[in-house]
Amino acid sequence: MSSSSDAGFTGLEAAIVLIAFVIVAAVFGFVILQAGFTSAQQGQSVIHDGMEQAGSSCMVSGIVYGISARPGVVESFVIPVGLTAGGEPIDMATVSVRFTGPGHSNPISRSVPLADTFPKPGYWSIQERVNSDDNLLLEPGERFILNVSPEVWKDCQPYGSFAIEIKPPGRAALRVERKIPGSIERVNRLE
Repeated sequence: MSSSSDAGFTGLEAAIVLIAFVIVAAVFGFVILQAGFTSAQQGQSVIHDGMEQAGSSCMVSGIVYGISARPGVVESFVIPVGLTAGGEPIDMATVSVRFTGPGHSNPISRSVPLADTFPKPGYWSIQERVNSDDNLLLEPGERFILNVSPEVWKDCQPYGSFAIEIKPPGRAALRVERKIPGSIERVNRLE
């Protein structure tokens, strides 16, 4: 008789162990699924932030010109900028500008006042605001004509190449790369 009661008890133990395994497997499955959902949400967040940065920058919205007051060198660059499609407004008072060429990269300071002025060497300004109110906020439908005057002119001579980087804080930089023509006039269209 003792053998039949032991066999029943062993079956009950096996059922308890089986239920415990099922519960543990369910908990592990939930933890793994939760980790996957969290990882997917973080990935979506990174993609969304990247798209926002790339889509919220400015673009060249016209022809870039080089201005020369002395023979053989372009002294300032006129760059029309506007927002990319669907872009958020940019406070131009917070934008940084950099002039780069082969072997150098120089920051360009903001003119004071920033708007409606012609910059001296080493400074940039907003020369003109088109379709704009009187603030320094570049908004959809507006266009600002920037005037950038580098302090170093070695890349501003015939056949020189340069880039001007316009970077709003927390957004993608606009890089304007151009070449100086072989013959420099007072006003030069830069391709």
